[in-house]
Amino acid sequence: MTNPGLLDGIRRRRQELVRGGRWNEADELAGDAVPGCDPAALAYLPGSPGGGADPAVFRAVQAVHRGTGRAEAVRVARSALETVLDPGTFWQAVTVLLHAGEVAEAHRHWFAGGDDLLGGRIMVLRGDPRAAVRLLTGGRGVAVAWLVLALTELGEFDRASALLADQPDGAEVCFARGRLALAQGRSAAALDEFLDCGRRLAAWGVVNPAVLPWRSSAALAAADLGDLVLARVLAEKDLVAARRWGARRGIGLALHAAALARGGDDLLLEEALTVLGETTADALRARHDLAQLLLARGEVDRARKHSRRLREAAFSPQWIEVADALAARLLRNDGESALSGQERRIALLARAGRSNREIAGELGLTLRTVEFHLTAVYRKMGVAGRPGLRRAFVPTA
Repeated sequence: MTNPGLLDGIRRRRQELVRGGRWNEADELAGDAVPGCDPAALAYLPGSPGGGADPAVFRAVQAVHRGTGRAEAVRVARSALETVLDPGTFWQAVTVLLHAGEVAEAHRHWFAGGDDLLGGRIMVLRGDPRAAVRLLTGGRGVAVAWLVLALTELGEFDRASALLADQPDGAEVCFARGRLALAQGRSAAALDEFLDCGRRLAAWGVVNPAVLPWRSSAALAAADLGDLVLARVLAEKDLVAARRWGARRGIGLALHAAALARGGDDLLLEEALTVLGETTADALRARHDLAQLLLARGEVDRARKHSRRLREAAFSPQWIEVADALAARLLRNDGESALSGQERRIALLARAGRSNREIAGELGLTLRTVEFHLTAVYRKMGVAGRPGLRRAFVPTA
């Protein structure tokens, strides 16, 4: 049995090597420093049953965390899965495929011999939250975090919140809390959770957004709060890392975040949709944001096209409601909805939580002028007051 104190020392040393960019040494330390050590003790493998003695597969896991060498990591995982594996190695190999974007292939291997926890994770990433809920309900630990992600996609916010009430902090739990908070319009809380998630992953040496796209998610929260500088830094860093790794989902999520961080880039959002596909929750979010952006700019015909496609792809009552609300806004729109510069500035401040009096003081306007412009903003964007404004996208100049 490995000495726990020795493992703690190795973890700390590995973190120091990662922070210094000495990846090869860090990986060697995790794989070779303690003969017979369970890899799950020194690598980020949430939910793993433990064990796994195949050094090639473990190196593929390390490549995933580092975000380089995707093709070789996939080759190793596929080769390993051709033989009968112990549960730990099986989990690692399927997880490599999953994070490499080979979700359908990972699903086939799981269906042939995996457990419900691994299956639930696959279903979350495959865009089938109902199946994920069936597989993950009643589980503990990381199963709760993945269940919360699925429930959030289905709009079951109360149930998701109740599950998170007593969960200990961890990267997966922080990410799940952040996604739930973002869906509920609590962007400041979401941003805090995503940044905490990033700190925890960094301690394990995980920089690949395919593992958990915390930067892209944090960028969405920052953009929602009107902090486009932070949003752009986060989104651009994730886009570089996602393209280096090469998995489509990470690239699509980073493109979506970068589009909003740049103040509303419709071409980037179109590119994100091309990468993400049609029916996943990731694609629905990107299409909804694109439709709202086009509507706010007065490009009503393009907005209607995306609104229709959003409604066709909606897979839950929550998304059907969102799509119908967008369609209703389009029906009320007269095609002259582009915000003026002053209206845009006021809308962003109001969306960030400033009161009318605070906005007036910050912009040097009268309270009545702020109220007049906000009324115009609500009419042009087709939203009902500040709650509706917080859920809508406000393009910058």
